[in-house]
Amino acid sequence: MPFLLLSPGQAAQPITSVDDDLARDQQGPAAIISSPEAATPASTDSSAPTEFPPSGRPVAFREPGGEWTEVGFEAADYWVQMDPDLRSRLVEDHLATLDVAEFKQATNGGSASIITNNWVYSGQPRIYHVAGQLRDFVTVLGQVSRA
Repeated sequence: MPFLLLSPGQAAQPITSVDDDLARDQQGPAAIISSPEAATPASTDSSAPTEFPPSGRPVAFREPGGEWTEVGFEAADYWVQMDPDLRSRLVEDHLATLDVAEFKQATNGGSASIITNNWVYSGQPRIYHVAGQLRDFVTVLGQVSRA
């Protein structure tokens, strides 16, 4: 599967694998997503997707000065189920709140009382925040987008 490397101040760069030299040398913040668009041999910076944040499946992220962290299946599933507006809102502010309807959309109809490592809720009516690895991933994407 083809991948895209997202790093500050650069267009998304197609890479062949998560062990690609370009990815290994990237110090962070950075993220790697799977991308069917990067599969074409003619992929160049100009043909790489310009959508940000990307809708591809998250593979790994790297905080500044940190090591690469693989994105677990649960956090990756939530990311691809979100609509583009919600992804953008979370990248702009990883502490953004979601109402029950947005939460259900992001979790593919999950119960409003679901407890996972990637969501926390409070209040009445409930409001949700991303947590855990999903929050770490959107935080790094926010750093990439602002740099």
